[in-house]
Amino acid sequence: MTLPDLVLTSWDEIKAHKLRSFLSFFAIAIGIATFFYTLSILSQRYSTIDKAVEIGGKGRISTSTENAISLTQYKDFLYLLPKGSSLSLTTDWGWNEIFYKSRFVNNLSFKGVLPTWKDVDFAYKLEGRFINWQDVQNHHRIGVIMSFPREKKKRNFPVYTAISDDGIPPIDFQELTCRNNLLNQNLQVGNEQITIVGILHVPPIEQDPRFSRYRDPTPLLLLPYTTWQDLQFSFRDNFSTDIRIVTGKESLANSAAAQTISFLRSQFGKEEKPKIKFFRDDVRENTKAAYQDLKNMLLLGFIAMIAGGIGIMNVTLAVIYSRTKEIGIRRALGATRKDILFQFLIEAMLLGLCGSIAGMFLGYCVLLYIAQNVFQMTFSWWVVVLSIFIGLSTSFLFALYPAWQAAKLKPVDALKYE
Repeated sequence: MTLPDLVLTSWDEIKAHKLRSFLSFFAIAIGIATFFYTLSILSQRYSTIDKAVEIGGKGRISTSTENAISLTQYKDFLYLLPKGSSLSLTTDWGWNEIFYKSRFVNNLSFKGVLPTWKDVDFAYKLEGRFINWQDVQNHHRIGVIMSFPREKKKRNFPVYTAISDDGIPPIDFQELTCRNNLLNQNLQVGNEQITIVGILHVPPIEQDPRFSRYRDPTPLLLLPYTTWQDLQFSFRDNFSTDIRIVTGKESLANSAAAQTISFLRSQFGKEEKPKIKFFRDDVRENTKAAYQDLKNMLLLGFIAMIAGGIGIMNVTLAVIYSRTKEIGIRRALGATRKDILFQFLIEAMLLGLCGSIAGMFLGYCVLLYIAQNVFQMTFSWWVVVLSIFIGLSTSFLFALYPAWQAAKLKPVDALKYE
């Protein structure tokens, strides 16, 4: 028999025994649903890591010093780094209270930054403009504020509460930004009026491509680096400065780290012992965690597929016993052992194919129900191909023994079977 004839014959047999076929079909579908769900989740996990690496910057290192760094020192520092590197300095938290129209603003802190702050991890939608070098050089009293979206699951921000001297109750930062567009409006930081020139709209958690440790721990008002130093002049030397360098190439990270240590010791003494953190370590940690999840989840998938394969084997054995006389008749009419073997294998693989398609649909429905944000899920073509391959392979392997036993039957013995 030709392959198309075998397929048609197998399909007719599947339709003729619907209940039996459904049991085999269902066993494979459950296993494939488990695999499809697992592979889709892990595909999304690795895709998220890739996005975090892309937005996080290659060859990135970070450290801090308990000293203030001037703009002159910044230029000298940048000159020592590999060509094309981005150097960002961020001050510590500010101490001054923040007011909006004489009302104290709860849960809002401020830091001083340079324009290079937005070179990496910039997952925001910017309304207005960001801080530029002219703002830094001229100590402009301007700022960029973060605005967080309304989310079902509230973020665990540190809570600060206070009441102004005149007894006016404070206003929560998130409530303030939700009710008011602060662009071009003023906030009072200490005794200074800060004009908001930009708003950073923070993405929802499920859409944020950054690693969790690099997401915003608290709402921030960003000021020009020099403006922050003006506001904190009396005790700015008691604050630390965060340093972030992005070289653009992973091979340059070690060189940048050595230059950073050398520069800080030359400026602040040999007692300076900066701890260099490499972004690549975070990537490895997240990749390792994803790989461990892959092993654990695939193990469950293999167990489910083995259970489905055993179901295929049991049903195929039952089919062979019920069709032994038919096998004898076909052998007597000229069918070869190869024809008998292929007939049962193709029948099992057709059930595996149908079970794979149904299993992927079932797995997708589970994703719709469980995933926090289905629109952010990735359904790679290789997940579909691999799911179908697994379903066909399982059906083939577990049907091979029963099919081989059927092919070995002698026509005389098969015809005598009742």
